[in-house]
Amino acid sequence: MHVGGSSRDTSAVVITLDSGEVYIIVSLYSRIDTQVIYVDPTTGALQYFGKFGVDVFKSEHEAVDFITNGSNWPCKSTIYARAILGYAALGNLGLLLVATKVTATVPNLPGGGCIYTVVESRWIKIPLQNPQALGKGEGKSILELPEILEIDGKHYFCETRDISRPFPSRVPLDQPDDEFIWNGWLASPFKIIGLPQHCVNLLQGFAECRTFGSLGQQEGIVALIARRSRLHPGTRYLARGLNSCFGAGNEVECEQLVWAPKKTSQSVPFSTYIWRRGSIPIWWGAELKMTAAEAEIYVAEHDPYRGSAEYYQRLSKRYDARDFVLTDSGTQKKNPLVPIVCMNLLRNGEGKSESILVQHFEESLHFIKTSGKVPSARLVLINYDWHASVKLKGEQQTIEGLWRLLKGPTTTIGITEGDYLFTRERIGNCRGEVICTDEFEGAFCLRSRQNGVLRFNCADSLDRTNAASFFGALQVFVEQCRRLGISLDSDMAYDNRSVDNYSGYTAPLPPGWEKRSDSVTGKTYFIDHNTRTTTWKHPCPDKPWKRFDMAFEEFKRSTILSPVSILSDMFLTAGDIHATLYTGSEAMHSQILNIFNDEGSKFKQLAAAQNVKISLLRRYKNAVVDSSRQKQLEMFLGMRLFKAFPSVGLFPLHVLSRLPACFLKPVPSIFPNSGDGADLLSLKKKDLVWILLTVSHGSDDMTFPATVDVRTGRDLDGLKLVVEGASIPQCANGTKILISLPGSVSSEDMAVTGAGARLNGAHASSLSLLYDFEELEGELDFLTRVVTLLFYPSVSGKTPLTLGEVEVLGVPLPWKGIFDNQGLGASLREKAKQCQKQIKTIVSGNSGLVSCENVQSTVQSVHDSSSNNWLDLLTGEMTPSDPIAQPVVEKLDNESKDLLSFVDNPTSEHYDEKDARHSSASLDVKPSHGANHYIECLKSLTSSNKIEKINFMEAMKLEIERLRLNLSAAERDRALLAVGTDPASLNPNLMLDDLYMLKLCRVANSLAMVGHAALEDKITASFGLDKRFDDPIDFWNVLGFWE
Repeated sequence: MHVGGSSRDTSAVVITLDSGEVYIIVSLYSRIDTQVIYVDPTTGALQYFGKFGVDVFKSEHEAVDFITNGSNWPCKSTIYARAILGYAALGNLGLLLVATKVTATVPNLPGGGCIYTVVESRWIKIPLQNPQALGKGEGKSILELPEILEIDGKHYFCETRDISRPFPSRVPLDQPDDEFIWNGWLASPFKIIGLPQHCVNLLQGFAECRTFGSLGQQEGIVALIARRSRLHPGTRYLARGLNSCFGAGNEVECEQLVWAPKKTSQSVPFSTYIWRRGSIPIWWGAELKMTAAEAEIYVAEHDPYRGSAEYYQRLSKRYDARDFVLTDSGTQKKNPLVPIVCMNLLRNGEGKSESILVQHFEESLHFIKTSGKVPSARLVLINYDWHASVKLKGEQQTIEGLWRLLKGPTTTIGITEGDYLFTRERIGNCRGEVICTDEFEGAFCLRSRQNGVLRFNCADSLDRTNAASFFGALQVFVEQCRRLGISLDSDMAYDNRSVDNYSGYTAPLPPGWEKRSDSVTGKTYFIDHNTRTTTWKHPCPDKPWKRFDMAFEEFKRSTILSPVSILSDMFLTAGDIHATLYTGSEAMHSQILNIFNDEGSKFKQLAAAQNVKISLLRRYKNAVVDSSRQKQLEMFLGMRLFKAFPSVGLFPLHVLSRLPACFLKPVPSIFPNSGDGADLLSLKKKDLVWILLTVSHGSDDMTFPATVDVRTGRDLDGLKLVVEGASIPQCANGTKILISLPGSVSSEDMAVTGAGARLNGAHASSLSLLYDFEELEGELDFLTRVVTLLFYPSVSGKTPLTLGEVEVLGVPLPWKGIFDNQGLGASLREKAKQCQKQIKTIVSGNSGLVSCENVQSTVQSVHDSSSNNWLDLLTGEMTPSDPIAQPVVEKLDNESKDLLSFVDNPTSEHYDEKDARHSSASLDVKPSHGANHYIECLKSLTSSNKIEKINFMEAMKLEIERLRLNLSAAERDRALLAVGTDPASLNPNLMLDDLYMLKLCRVANSLAMVGHAALEDKITASFGLDKRFDDPIDFWNVLGFWE
């Protein structure tokens, strides 16, 4: 992997010692040293500190000697690789993906850089000592990953250049387009430790180049690069049309790059042509039926065009070149809009199953145009029934008809042309756009830029799409060669040819003409020996795009066919790769790509039997294997991991809904929370204090502490137990474990909540599957000054304990500001003075003796008067809280329908202002907060002030409201006991039998996964659009008291 002045290739060595420890030794082409990455044997986290002599060495040999102590005997295994493709730690197993063999399929791009295709890869399984073991299904998923997911021959990368965008990219290598990077999740561990370049950016698809020329001499190089989009990954019948990420199924961006290699001192002219291929960008699908010859196509009944506008917005943004300006000679021909031309190859005859897609395709574009959602683009749809044309007219006339339709869009969209300048000193002579980055020494000078894109599609974006895109690209290829000075005219192959390097155009010279260069200026001139005259201008400039107007036989007769055969071979290979990735089989009906070959008839005879074989193979794989392949694709991309690995706490689930809408328990994990720390139950700000333990014992040392108790308090005499028996796993040195402290729990709270507060506690169910109704809640004591930790040994008896570092992390109050009367502390003092002044005024205003009851009511009135503002003790800020009117809530009959119907059908609650006033008057309810407000909500569920038994649905609404009010379980239970209500009578966990609770828990878990999947899709949908979609998603359909 040589680049510039680099003297070595990138290499990696994975060493596993007899102790089970794993080291990854990497020597990059761009660095002169070697880095060692250590895999934590417990958590699987990668560790790198960048210290010379510890994990940075002068050479790979020196690093290996340090790890093995100069001997190979302590090594269990040693694996050599050419590149690292990704890493993930899943429970008690780590997976490292490396490329053990690569091939330079595009060895030298203009300006430098090499594209490598992965030929052989290997998944290295690393056993971990994580106490959280994987389930059988999870372990099976990991074992199937290397067996089902195809890496070899279908993925490629470049270490020096950004190839995720059209050539030449002006964006640095470390900022690729995420739409086309398939190992983004697997590469994240290396980014976390500050070594992003140690894991390459992996693209899926095809990348290859070939040399071509006339008379057996190399004159040009053509490269075909196909980038598969990851926005809608999946298999044939599971990823069609659009998805919620605004991505189309089997979407591929193709690039045809042609350049003429020159000597080092000269510039390198090049040109590129971009087109897209993919399924129709609307919401549709196909149902596979074993009894039918074809799958049944259906289009979504509700809003089938949602996301179509965003899809075209992404294309318009990517291929917009309207701002391109040429100096001196004016500007590139301007187009006020970005042309997006869709070449639709579907069957459109009466009774054809695909005709419904054609109709909706037309309607979707009309809908987008009339809505004005893509104002910068001009959307054009061209319907061309490929199969019908071949059947009625034959292959040659079908190709001619395609060329006639493509001529206008292709010439309007154009191609990108430019030169690579080896030195930046020549930039001043550039008349177009200049591209310079730190990744190459010279500069790119663009003479023109492609504005817009052609998009080909059939039903699956496979066989017809590959054939039609080839014949379209063939016309462009001939034009690219002509502009680069490489004539493919067969009738002029043995004549003199002329190259106008200034304009980029090439034309053969007529008979009797000769090209020479002026000895003084070096400028090219032409001699007409017929008239003995000279001229600076070419006698007969070649006509651009002239072959679009030719018939098929004329094209074949007038063109050198060896470069055409080279291009068709690459399209055949690329088509097979795209078909295999999407359907599990090679492409069908590919014999038409050999139509220029003299042996084309032989290919046609063999194709019929081959197509039948491929069709049967596709049907089998689509019916049997697709679901497994889909799962593996999602795992590889880091999508839906909560489905594949439900027992692994990779990161907290985030639910896009109302805050108190999810009641699932979080999965315990020894990993700290990431992001804002909001998991499924982080509805209250409990995680304000943490204990951070850094392990000092070894993984084989039995002196490690097994558990720890934590007590906190204001002084040594007032300590309260806040964490009991927190588990400390046996880890390697340096492992960090984070323990969250929920706050002190008072003895009063313990008496109110827990088993003592249960209804018929001896007979009540102990299951708490929905959520912790009897949770141990406690208010944080912000005056805590003492934290004690009591460690317990793993082995009973007198066993010494080995401890490491212990840190207490917390959030302090703004005490300094309070004492200095500055900042937030000043507002706290002012608020305290106001409250004290109000109480003194009220008490002093009463004459005579003041009863205790009056004082309590007076203080309560002061509290109520200020209830619209509450104080945030962490920030010292006053947060306003608006009063909410009381609604009427219809009582639900728990007996008449399935209790889970609220999940499927939105609950309809009629709100009438008149009825609301009547109900509020009858209940005598006043808007309030806290416990009183909770009791009023309870009263609103009954027909009178007498508390009656409520059903499961009403109990759920009460719990939603409790969490909304930020009431602890202890506060709720005290309020209920004050009005003579047993808290256990409102516990939803006790209102249903255990089997039904299990069913409900599964439904709730599914809804949580839907919410997290929606979040993943929103993040992915922002790729290429530079905007986030943060609109909330409420999938619970449970209306609250004031909705």
